[in-house]
Amino acid sequence: MVPTAYKSEWAYLKVNTDLWHLWEGENLAESAELRADTPKGQILIACLGHRFCQREFRSITCRAFPFFPYFNSKKEFIGLTYYWEYEDRCWVISNLQAVRQSYIEAFFETYEILFEGFPEEITNFDNFSAYMRYVYQGYRRAIPLLNRNGQAYKVSPRGERMRRVQIELLPKFGPYKIAASMPFPDEMN
Repeated sequence: MVPTAYKSEWAYLKVNTDLWHLWEGENLAESAELRADTPKGQILIACLGHRFCQREFRSITCRAFPFFPYFNSKKEFIGLTYYWEYEDRCWVISNLQAVRQSYIEAFFETYEILFEGFPEEITNFDNFSAYMRYVYQGYRRAIPLLNRNGQAYKVSPRGERMRRVQIELLPKFGPYKIAASMPFPDEMN
């Protein structure tokens, strides 16, 4: 994943930190495709890596990862869900119970402000949410959603019915699924 930054965000980052630089792809065809897919008003950036992270200077994309704003088919911003292609590699996706309510609230507040200043982002995330519904229909899986109220839901990709679930019961993936099935002695009753 190549993060993006709003041009105004980039202007701030480049004068306040050396963490970020403009992204330069290694493959010309891939670079051209990524640049063409970059939303208007944004640029592709790269950081020095997680070991050099200056947390106060993370981009919005970095702060939100692995989540994105989820819109239902009525174009309502109803929650946050995750980029499913990272299920097997991202610990947070398999441990949604670790996501704090303060993070969820800040996520909503941040994106509501962004949507006021960049209304085209509503269309981008609305389109991506529709694509997610299409993909999840093929998977025959419900979409996991964290709502503003701090509750977890499974959203039917076809009818969009929201069913409240215990967050701890949402699926785990990859090595995190294996680890969850292996209780350690201090976790046993």
